[in-house]
Amino acid sequence: MDDATPFYRQPSRTSVLGRHRDRVLDLPADPEALGAIVRGLLIHDHTAAVQGLRFSAERMSHREAVGAGAILDNVISIDPAPLDRERPVERRMFGFCYHFALLHCALLRATGTPARIRCGFAGYFAAQRWIDHWVVEYWDGSGWTLTDPQTGRSNWSGDDFQDGVTAWKLCRDGASQPAAYGNGELWGWDELRGSLINDVGALSKVEVAGWYWCDRLRVEPLDQPHDELDQSLDSLAHLAAAAGSVDELVNCFDLYPEFRPPAGAVAR
Repeated sequence: MDDATPFYRQPSRTSVLGRHRDRVLDLPADPEALGAIVRGLLIHDHTAAVQGLRFSAERMSHREAVGAGAILDNVISIDPAPLDRERPVERRMFGFCYHFALLHCALLRATGTPARIRCGFAGYFAAQRWIDHWVVEYWDGSGWTLTDPQTGRSNWSGDDFQDGVTAWKLCRDGASQPAAYGNGELWGWDELRGSLINDVGALSKVEVAGWYWCDRLRVEPLDQPHDELDQSLDSLAHLAAAAGSVDELVNCFDLYPEFRPPAGAVAR
């Protein structure tokens, strides 16, 4: 792709910090240091459950937040301390991997580092399973570096993460088994379809989680192939993988507007 770093250095509608912009002025620019700051502000819903933490209904509703500004609204409403001050776990915002990735990406862009979030599947949470997950890619001066702001993991191999475009292509080509991709009770083609459109959306800087808004994906049975739908998604995945410029990437949805994530989609 042609030089895309100016595009990914600027905030999107979803990653703009707005009224919180001044809160980043004293933060470090180092990407991994910013990831550690994010981990001090948020707690993953699964981690909270494992630790036996209980939150009010209002606090649990923070999981529906869309956008970095809304995330920081929640963080500051709980504890107004500077962002680089690690919160006790009970005073962190309740969220999931999307919130970690989007906030990290927003802080990177705000401190001058080109960054983008990727929706896909992590191979390091469960043996022989690909768990749906959001991570961050940032430009290190010579290439894109993957990092996981939720776990702090930054040493990657090919077995660690597959973005949504890659996972879709591997499964459609028969190189991977769709049943190994998912989370909780949801496995197979529905997860692959949703992660694909979320990943292409994030590459074009429309960064929302969940695909409940997409009526086109509501086919039965959800976890099985669907020829007409899947052929359209094949074309979308090919367009994204072959994009030679930011404009081509942003225009991937022109032929398939029904797959374009809306910027206001609820994260659930």
